[in-house]
Amino acid sequence: MTHKYLTYLNERFPLQSHIPIIGIFSFSAICYALMADGATRFVPIPYYIAAFLLTATTFFLLRISDEFKDHEDDMLYRKYLPVPRGLVTLQELKRIAWGVLLFQAILLLLFPQFLITYLVSIGYMTLMYHEFFVAEWLKKHQIAYVLSHMAIIPLVDLVASAAYWAADGGYPPQALVWFFLVSFFNGMVLEFGRKIKSPEMEEEGVVSYTKLYGLKGGVFLWLAVLTVTLISAFVAAKQINSPSWVYICFLSLYVVAILVALIFLQKPDKKRSKAIEIVSGVWTLGMYLNIGALPFILQ
Repeated sequence: MTHKYLTYLNERFPLQSHIPIIGIFSFSAICYALMADGATRFVPIPYYIAAFLLTATTFFLLRISDEFKDHEDDMLYRKYLPVPRGLVTLQELKRIAWGVLLFQAILLLLFPQFLITYLVSIGYMTLMYHEFFVAEWLKKHQIAYVLSHMAIIPLVDLVASAAYWAADGGYPPQALVWFFLVSFFNGMVLEFGRKIKSPEMEEEGVVSYTKLYGLKGGVFLWLAVLTVTLISAFVAAKQINSPSWVYICFLSLYVVAILVALIFLQKPDKKRSKAIEIVSGVWTLGMYLNIGALPFILQ
């Protein structure tokens, strides 16, 4: 019984990659908020643990929500996934979701400063589940679909950062807007990066940006979002007077991403497509480390 749930997690919510990213994501959001206010002492560890747990479980609920939302298409086109092939059922996932919600409710009783931001993020996730009540229109407009769904990431950022600014009934520092913007575009980088496919990887009924816009168009779109993220990161770093090495790290990540994109276009195969997905993850991790976490630790 336990094995099948571990298999599900490994395929749909791999802890070995998600836990480090979410941990740094939460830590960086708190650190950036602290630096924006000129604070030098980190929040009490229980507050950080609560922020991490709320963030991680909210992203997991998002994963379960997508299983329900995408079930019809998955049954048609992706029968290799855990739910369509019968590894786990939607009913089982629903019970798990209720258990996660109960766990979150207990956390919120212990740390009520997260409540308002949490309710906002869960409310938005509910709208996402219902596709904002314009499902058919969103299905025909992929970019609008992505933009509307990526907004959940800065909202979860808001939950994490509340470990600092909401502890005493305060308000988020204004500079956090730029951190949220970087988070939004980081989500776009991950979304586009994992859906740039070589010709032999394309699947019927499965969205990819290389299928929608061609190989060059899909890669250009990914690079365009990387560029916007880079600019946003520069502005966000400027808000907290980040040291020069932060900007050098950003530029280094950007150069690596461009090289990987050019290599893929030279010979678009499965291995190089996977490289773009990996670089998207490394980019995101590097952004969060350098925009909040490391500058705070090394100040």
